[in-house]
Amino acid sequence: MNNFIVDLMPFGTFNKLAKEFYRVTKPGGKVVISTFSFGKKKINRFWFWLAKKFPDILTGCRPVSFKKNLVKSGFKIEESIEISQKRSC
Repeated sequence: MNNFIVDLMPFGTFNKLAKEFYRVTKPGGKVVISTFSFGKKKINRFWFWLAKKFPDILTGCRPVSFKKNLVKSGFKIEESIEISQKRSC
């Protein structure tokens, strides 16, 4: 399980990171990864803007897309869900 660590890693390390996840996962094992997503709601766009303009406020955390890297390294995506902090936005 990996929660919001990929968000902090440099984009250039994503392939290497995904390969390492694959290497240390037992055959038939499962991996759960949470990332800060781009989202489609107003609040999501605000957080993305905030992450780009003031990365230190969010300790460098920003929205990322990591699925392609996982698939490229050998993983099969069984389920992908997106949730938002605030449903009314």
